[in-house]
Amino acid sequence: MILNKNALVDLLNHTIKERRDLSWKMGTGYHNGIDISIYEILIYEVKNNKTIGRFAYNGDSGKLINQRIIGHRQKMADNIVDALLDINNYLKQRLNRAY
Repeated sequence: MILNKNALVDLLNHTIKERRDLSWKMGTGYHNGIDISIYEILIYEVKNNKTIGRFAYNGDSGKLINQRIIGHRQKMADNIVDALLDINNYLKQRLNRAY
């Protein structure tokens, strides 16, 4: 799987689109200088800076290394796109329950 970073940004923006209280950050968590780049994505509540989700993935392959979603237990996804789709659905359900 070739990872398209623009698609990830679009998916993250879509995830927080309906939730003005949420934002996200993406950065390099680790790079060995040769071939391995590990990126980290944080999804957090803006008001109190509380982390909702944390994802670490291989920047080249998109393979998910670690994920944590506060308040939601689930099997770890295989890749970052699947993990972001999972949190998107989780947040949508949380939003629907709030109304």
